[in-house]
Amino acid sequence: MKSRAAWLGAGVAALAVGTTACQDGDRSRQDTAEKNTPGQQVEQAQLQSEKAFDDARDAQKEASSQQREAARAQEDVQHKQQELQEAQAKAQKESQEAQASQQQAQARTQQAQSVAQQAQASALAAQRQAQQNFTTQQQASNENAAANQRVANPDAWQQQAANPNAATQQAAIAQNSRAAPAQEQQISGDVLSANAQEVLVSQRGEPRLRLKVGPSTQVQVDGRAASAADIQEGAQVRASYRTDASSGEPQALRIDATSRAQPAAPAPAESGESSPGVPR
Repeated sequence: MKSRAAWLGAGVAALAVGTTACQDGDRSRQDTAEKNTPGQQVEQAQLQSEKAFDDARDAQKEASSQQREAARAQEDVQHKQQELQEAQAKAQKESQEAQASQQQAQARTQQAQSVAQQAQASALAAQRQAQQNFTTQQQASNENAAANQRVANPDAWQQQAANPNAATQQAAIAQNSRAAPAQEQQISGDVLSANAQEVLVSQRGEPRLRLKVGPSTQVQVDGRAASAADIQEGAQVRASYRTDASSGEPQALRIDATSRAQPAAPAPAESGESSPGVPR
C-alpha cells in the first residue's frame, strides 16, 4: 500500500512539473514575439516571401515538367497519325498498282486472243489457198496429160472428137476416181493402144479409160506374165485400177489380156460368106 501511494504521488508531481513547463514555454514565446524588433519582423517576412517564391518555382517546375510530358505525348500522337496516314497512302497506292496490273493483264489477254484469232484466220485462208492451188495443179496436170495423149495418140483423140461423149465419160471416171481415191475399180473392154507406160481401153469402139502402167502393175497375156507392151491392139482386157491422189490419173493394179482370136479356116466358097477375121 505504501509503494502504491508513493507511485501515485510521483505521478502527480510529474504532471504538475509538465504543466508548469508548458506554461513557461508559452510565456517565453509570447515574450519573444513582444521583444522582436521591426527589422526582425521584416526579415521574417522576407524569409516567408522567399519560401513562397521557392514553393512557386517548385510548382512552376512541376507544371513545366507536366507540360513537357503533355507535349511529348502530343508528338507521339502526331507521329502515330502520320504513320497511319503513310500506311493508308501506301495501301491505296498498292491497290491502284494492283488494279493497273490487272487491267494490263486483261489487255494482254485480249491482245493474245486477237492474235490467236488472226493466226487461225490466216491458217484457214492459207489452207483454202492450198486447196485451190492443189485443185488448179490437178486441173493443169489433167490438161497436160490430155495434151500429151492428144500428141501421142492423135487417132484416138480424133475418135473422141467424133464422139464427144467419150471425153465426158473419161472426165466422169476421173472425177469419180478422185472422189474415192482409195477404192479399187474394175473395167473391161478392148485395147485401142498399148505400150510400156499405158494402156488405152475402149468399150463399144469408144475410148473409155487410159490406164497408167507402173512397176507394181501385174500384167498377164493369155494367162502368162508379160509386159504392157506385149498387149496387142484389139485384145480383150479386164483390169483393176485405183486413182492416184496426187496426179488424179488411174493407175493400173492388174491387167489380164486375151489376144485376138486367130483367123479360122476359110469357109466353103458356096456359103458366100467372107472368112472370119478378114476385112470385107
